Amino acid sequence: MRKNNYLILIIVLFVTTISFTLVIITPATQAEIIYPQAVANYEDFTRWYLKKYNLKTLPYRAAALFDASTGYPLYFHQENTVMPTASLIKMITAGTLLKYEPNWYTPLNFTLNDNENLLRPYVGPKDSFSLLKLENGDQITLEQAFASMLIGSANNAAVSIGRGVGLERTEFIEAMRTTAADWGLTRTKIDEPSGLSLANTSSAADMAHAACALYYHNFISSFYGSSPSVSFTTKGGVRKTVLHTVYDVRNNPNRYFGAKTGYLHETKYHLAAGIITPSGRRLCAAVLTSPTRAESEHAMNALRLWADEMYKWQ
Repeated sequence: MRKNNYLILIIVLFVTTISFTLVIITPATQAEIIYPQAVANYEDFTRWYLKKYNLKTLPYRAAALFDASTGYPLYFHQENTVMPTASLIKMITAGTLLKYEPNWYTPLNFTLNDNENLLRPYVGPKDSFSLLKLENGDQITLEQAFASMLIGSANNAAVSIGRGVGLERTEFIEAMRTTAADWGLTRTKIDEPSGLSLANTSSAADMAHAACALYYHNFISSFYGSSPSVSFTTKGGVRKTVLHTVYDVRNNPNRYFGAKTGYLHETKYHLAAGIITPSGRRLCAAVLTSPTRAESEHAMNALRLWADEMYKWQ
């Protein structure tokens, strides 16, 4: 009987030892991560861009570019310089709404507060700002407001959508700050949802990360962020067509999986985007403070061309 017990003990120890060894030496199965590799004749984007287009100075103050799937940095220029974000902050507005898994058919009634009172304190008495043209009391769905904000940068849509998930203005702004922290945006400060406030500040690196967090990981944001336009009819029967504020998206939507502009007199033109290179690689980028919108879009397109020329993913 004792011999049988010893035999059983030996067998148990043997099986346990083999099992433990297999656990130790068998690596975890995971998808292979492919990082971009610089080519032998690599040239930094700043030098490449100035030479290729015969420019004396860069047409932006700050920029950041990285690979969407791995987060690998590809190009930075004053990427941590903090400045007002303008309407790029709407990417965080959009991301915050998405956390609440909204009912897109929720009706939103627009008021004088949405169309004027919540926005006017941040601009001059005669200044205009981007709006979805709605009469006070008109109604659209939450999805139509969301689309108008991402495509046409409608400020009244940005300040209203929090109500679509039952949040008061102060609650939604606090939720935006949580979103920024969740996304790792360490140099971003949020004052209000539209971007008109100069107290909304961030950096090129943070805004490139925000573009990835919003567009790379969410289909509906990517869909509207790269749509040339959207059309719908308000409850009052008025037909609306909203054009994308990025001209290149209207003409070449296949270059983007999402894009957002920003403009204030004080900042000039910002652009953050998820861009698709000619070879199909997905990158996230931000180009801040360009003199003109055309120059910001030109630099963004040049980044996608340069990335394919200077990096390989195999």
